[in-house]
Amino acid sequence: MAAGAGAPVNLIVDAAAGGRLVPTDFTGLSFERGALNYGNAGVAGYFFSPENTELVALFRNARIRNLRVGAGTADQQIPPGTGSDGYKGIDQLFQFAAAAGTSVSYGMRLYNPANSPIPDLISDDAAAARYIWQRYSSTLSSFSIGNEPDWHSFHIGDPSISETTPGEPGTAYPSYLEDWHRFAAAVQEAAPGAKLSGPDTGNYGTRGGVPYVTFAPDAATGVSWTQKFTEDEGASGRIKDATQHIYVGGSPLSTTAGQAIDNMLSAKWVEDQEIGTQPAGTGSDVTSYAPYPWLDKRIVAPTVSAGLPVRLSESNDYLTGVPGASDRFAAALWALDYMHWWAARGVSGVNFHNKQWIYTDTITPALGTYAPLAGSCGPSECGSYRVSPKGYAMKAFDLSVGGEVKPIRVAKPSDVNVTAYAVGGDRGLNVTVINKTYGAGATDARVTIEPRNSGWTRAALITLDSGEPGDPSSVTATIGGAAIENSEPWQGKWTALSPDSKGHLAVTVRATTAAVIRFY
Repeated sequence: MAAGAGAPVNLIVDAAAGGRLVPTDFTGLSFERGALNYGNAGVAGYFFSPENTELVALFRNARIRNLRVGAGTADQQIPPGTGSDGYKGIDQLFQFAAAAGTSVSYGMRLYNPANSPIPDLISDDAAAARYIWQRYSSTLSSFSIGNEPDWHSFHIGDPSISETTPGEPGTAYPSYLEDWHRFAAAVQEAAPGAKLSGPDTGNYGTRGGVPYVTFAPDAATGVSWTQKFTEDEGASGRIKDATQHIYVGGSPLSTTAGQAIDNMLSAKWVEDQEIGTQPAGTGSDVTSYAPYPWLDKRIVAPTVSAGLPVRLSESNDYLTGVPGASDRFAAALWALDYMHWWAARGVSGVNFHNKQWIYTDTITPALGTYAPLAGSCGPSECGSYRVSPKGYAMKAFDLSVGGEVKPIRVAKPSDVNVTAYAVGGDRGLNVTVINKTYGAGATDARVTIEPRNSGWTRAALITLDSGEPGDPSSVTATIGGAAIENSEPWQGKWTALSPDSKGHLAVTVRATTAAVIRFY
């Protein structure tokens, strides 16, 4: 909308400056290996199937570009191809991906416990890799092997991975890498030319206010397994991405919806430099967490400097989520800001974890047909699939990229929580403005954008909105005035705008909304 009353926010963008390229497959979802099983979590048939036209439509309409399948259950369930259904789940997955226009990051089992070993695990993984590569190589993004191998519980169960200093998880890295090499060699022999990713590490952050991290060789003096893996494998040419898991809020424990919304939309998640206390608490004694800058400084930035892009292959606001927050419009504003913040720092993609069916899920059955955290649908089985507000954030992000991250200077009142990002290329410049003010502090943002060195003379705007400015607890969302449907194409509209004679533009971004402004 045209600029009017509100807090003044001035943005200056250098449209000609070079920056990090945002990959086309940045937006992603992550699912457990169990989603490949027939009838999983109350689904009729296979969840990932080209015949699941609702899911195909949602992936296409929300522009979900990468699908990671594996996660924790990849290390818990038998390898595909070794059960009674053979490779049927894999066939359905890759046929679905082709219909949905998404690539697949496929996770294989590494964990082989002494108390219940799989004798031929390496050859089972290699056989699956051969099967996929011979049939679906054009849809495959990468293979990964193992999930969160940096945890102490992983080491004490698998005799191939051991801590040279008992109780110090970081000291298991050499044996992990040796074990990973054995699996990787077999997979590459079976699928020559296929890219790998790893190590899908997840042990970081704090517990009871004390840092607990799996750094090699130790938490005090070492580096993250993600960085170490990149230093060891980055020059091999076979690794597509270094992969890291991040749940910003950690375990929610007794966090209330109000506390979670306050935390998710707080500037502290985005700006705090050190591990500390959640801005609004968690409703328990365990209140510490790791903000983005700490994670970037200790894990992501060193890994990128070591030579590989980092994909946040499993990520979300809270582990399992907080009802009334993770499934509400607050999550859309959080997710849009989160993706842009990391894209500007060399992250190659974010996969929001979708463990059927919990509060953080991006895709769920229709409300009322399933119970979050119960793990399955009702007697009528799953159906009427929909996207939560996070799906709208993914759509907004996809509409706001196409090119390189551009430097942007933001001038605003210190008490107004507005963030802004710019991405541009030969076809135009996209500026995303996210107004995270809400409730008693809700204020519209009167935004002036000055794109320098651009030459663009036309502009258009599209808004991510809940229909209730100032209220982040809404269950609904629209983008461009339209819903993301599971049957019809998205019908959202851009609103034409007119920059002034200098190419500058003034718009108002209402409280608790986000806008993408495109110059072209």
